[in-house]
Amino acid sequence: MAAAALVRGAIDATTAQAWFAVVDAHPAWQRRESAAQGGEFNVYSSSLRVAALGSPDAIELARALLRGAAGTLARRRLGDAIACDVDQCWVRRQYAPSRYPPGHAPHAWHQDGALGFDFLDATMPPGAGALLPMLTCWVALTPCGRDAPGLELVAEEAQTLLPLAALDDAAIRSGHGVDDFWHPVLGPGDCLAFGGGVLHHTHVSAEMQRDRTSIEMRFFDAKRIDPRLHRDRSVAIH
Repeated sequence: MAAAALVRGAIDATTAQAWFAVVDAHPAWQRRESAAQGGEFNVYSSSLRVAALGSPDAIELARALLRGAAGTLARRRLGDAIACDVDQCWVRRQYAPSRYPPGHAPHAWHQDGALGFDFLDATMPPGAGALLPMLTCWVALTPCGRDAPGLELVAEEAQTLLPLAALDDAAIRSGHGVDDFWHPVLGPGDCLAFGGGVLHHTHVSAEMQRDRTSIEMRFFDAKRIDPRLHRDRSVAIH
């Protein structure tokens, strides 16, 4: 299947607006340091665990996503038994460059299939077998990609987990042609679905004047949850 796909209207505009209202009302955005102490908020990436929202919950959104085209993509990749890793579902807020709060930075290049991998453990080098088989559904709650930060992806899927040295922006750009890079424009409810080997990072430029809010949902084969994720809460989606 394709390394990445854009699903327009993966959730309807009313649902996206309702989720945004709940997210925006959460106190973590104003009380960043205190929210970070509980482990539910990351100051550097301005990320909040979806589970911290309470209601609506991550499983409700996961079911809504899998009822549509994103679910078809998930089943092609993972089979019919699909689990959502609740602890790896995050609200992301990326700010316009002129509005960065203290400590905030855009996401650098990475692969989601690196979840739980210890890059500092010399006895477990990156490479074949280290990537988690998974699907990320990245859902925009606000318009993004043009006047607000979005995502830039390499439109192919690496089959191995890349070492940290290979995730440098210059190294990635020198290893791919201009046409390999994709930074789509999304509206509320649109979803980018991509595999664990896909390289991606925050697409942001100095000219952007608006902030972006999005939600990342992580799906796995319910029959093959990797030991790296065994401490997480995974819920089968029916």
